[in-house]
Amino acid sequence: MTRYSHRYPDGVAGIALVLLRLGCAWIAFQGTARPRSLPFPPYVSIVASGALAIALLLGLGTRIVAFVSATAAIAVAFMTGGDVATMMARACGCAALGLLGPGAYSIDSNLFGRRVIRLEPRAPHRASDA
Repeated sequence: MTRYSHRYPDGVAGIALVLLRLGCAWIAFQGTARPRSLPFPPYVSIVASGALAIALLLGLGTRIVAFVSATAAIAVAFMTGGDVATMMARACGCAALGLLGPGAYSIDSNLFGRRVIRLEPRAPHRASDA
């Protein structure tokens, strides 16, 4: 079985993830803050998109927020009838951030630390140990 390690990359990769977070925050705010013809008042979407954008900027709950932003971008594209191809590209960028994680320069990395998680199979003779 392969070993799994979850890391928060720093250096050039960390800076690239910061730039990706900035881009996705802009997408979250711009793409969902002013949608036309939605069934709820405009201030609700502005507050929600602002909260998503701030969470992405700071790197707080990045994986979940990025997937929510991707879902919102797809929903807005189909509900408003806007440029579906552009919103799908934006959703793919947010999904990529959700898969990659926030990087070392985020609140998530400070909260959860830089840990290595190793998943190793248990030996058969230790199967009954708790």
